[in-house]
Amino acid sequence: MTPTYQDGDQLLVLRRGFRRRLRVGAVVVCLPPPGIRITAGDADAATQLMVKRVAALPAGQVYVLGDAPRHSLDSRAFGALPPELVRGVVIRRLRAALRSSPGGHDVAPRGQVG
Repeated sequence: MTPTYQDGDQLLVLRRGFRRRLRVGAVVVCLPPPGIRITAGDADAATQLMVKRVAALPAGQVYVLGDAPRHSLDSRAFGALPPELVRGVVIRRLRAALRSSPGGHDVAPRGQVG
């Protein structure tokens, strides 16, 4: 499956009062659990956030899955998250990241100008 969001996408995230929107199918921004290190570029591990979809809410926990099962670090690897690690619910994508064309030129996603 193609990921819903790409590195560099700008997302509108509800950070206050989001708990009532926390339901199966919601896309959330969360911290990785303690002891899990995300290796993605030069980002500082202490400030890394994950964008995942809520798959289940078992007994006060949040089970999250990524869109690419073979490549996603999610609850299949580390189990359900405590709700304190969820930082907000994604409302929408504000702007998609620029993508590189086969010729090496940056191009805006379809339908986006400037």
